[in-house]
Amino acid sequence: MFGYLQRVDQRRWADTYLRGLLSTPGRKTVRHMARTLALPASAPQALQQFVTASPWNWETAQRELARLAVSALSSPAWTIGTVLLEKRGRHSVGVRQHTDLPSGRRVNCQIGIGLFLTDDRSSLPVSWRLLMDDAWCGDLERRRRARIPDRLTPLPARALALDMVTQVAGRGVPGSLPLVFGLDAAWDVTHLALQLAFQRRAFVIEVPASQPVIPVSHPDAPAPVVARPVTAEEGARTARSRYRAAGDRPLSMPVRLASRPGAPAGRQVLQLIAEPSKTEAGFHRYWVTSMRGVGAEQVRSLARRSVTTDATLRHMKDDLGLLDFEGRSFPGWHHHMTLASAAFHFRHLDRLPAPVMEVRSA
Repeated sequence: MFGYLQRVDQRRWADTYLRGLLSTPGRKTVRHMARTLALPASAPQALQQFVTASPWNWETAQRELARLAVSALSSPAWTIGTVLLEKRGRHSVGVRQHTDLPSGRRVNCQIGIGLFLTDDRSSLPVSWRLLMDDAWCGDLERRRRARIPDRLTPLPARALALDMVTQVAGRGVPGSLPLVFGLDAAWDVTHLALQLAFQRRAFVIEVPASQPVIPVSHPDAPAPVVARPVTAEEGARTARSRYRAAGDRPLSMPVRLASRPGAPAGRQVLQLIAEPSKTEAGFHRYWVTSMRGVGAEQVRSLARRSVTTDATLRHMKDDLGLLDFEGRSFPGWHHHMTLASAAFHFRHLDRLPAPVMEVRSA
């Protein structure tokens, strides 16, 4: 996977870092990894140098991860994962104050956006982007210290996700696969759906029960000048009064997303899929999709792949050191996230090569 690296020492330290992530218990700091692997005293510094300062292109490795994932999975889709990397202080690249929605806590953290290829059983990480803001991109001194590329500008998370798909697609990796966004990755649903439609991408986006939608009586009817939006929950409950299916089969109904009059997003007809609750009357999960010709059961099955991605993220956090990068630079962050993704591939696909018997210091 890292055979493209030009220098022998880079390839050697990539191999060593991967082995450290895979075998070190607890936190995967360079010092702990070197101790676990019984490396020379100079190894922690060399590992740190390889990850934070060595000028190697992580995008090449990410394209290889995508190629491996496509070959290993059956009918994959793109899924998106979001991870918060809590930090102390203000010097780690991209760090910001952020409210963690599940807990309501205000945390000092980096926000990573991950792209995964996912089928019904497995979710494999292939690419990462760090969410940046004007506080970092607009400060020349911070940019210099963190080695932020000159061309980089702040982009919303949805744009980073689509940029990753564009970057890794090709060479046997189809870019036309559907995109699945879980609830934690459904940022600004109206703009996200509009951008996906503009790029002619098939998508499934989980939305909250409170998501404003406009029920559509006939998909080919023009969008009304004035329409009263309802929540996804209200729309599904109203439709269910005419719904005769039994069991836990999902409800499906055409909707438009609520937007200002005349806006392009308000003209796009989507399908709202609502999953019935097993414990009480009503529904407990909702999705909007551009895949109007696909059955509701198939859309729900596709949407549930975001749960598989969540499980992969938990494994990477708990066992592969995803959150343990101690450096402060932009390249270092992407190097570490790429290496942690490669470690997951090796563990999942059982492709770890034979151990290296001797590792010399760099």
